[in-house]
Amino acid sequence: MKHDVRVLLVGLAAASTAVVGMAADSRGAAVFEAACKACHEAPPDKQNGAPQRGDAAEWKERSSVGRAEQYKRAIEGYQGYFTMPAKGGNPGLSDEDVKAAVDYLVGPAP
Repeated sequence: MKHDVRVLLVGLAAASTAVVGMAADSRGAAVFEAACKACHEAPPDKQNGAPQRGDAAEWKERSSVGRAEQYKRAIEGYQGYFTMPAKGGNPGLSDEDVKAAVDYLVGPAP
């Protein structure tokens, strides 16, 4: 009986972690669609230098700064390779929304 309870608890913990991960991914996708897609999934002549979703080569150098710095740049804005407005130009987004969008755009943090 004790073994069954432990297996059940481990299973529930794993399932809740998966649900949280799915929820964050959904949230990131929704924020990306609403606030980020115009620049980060744009035709080449409309990108304004924004790295494109799914382009590993464009993200390689940017990812070298670490996820915390990527979050900071997305939340506060950034001028460097390109100009990124704070919170993608939507000040109504929470920091957590922006972080979820970064995770969706760049991929899971290492």
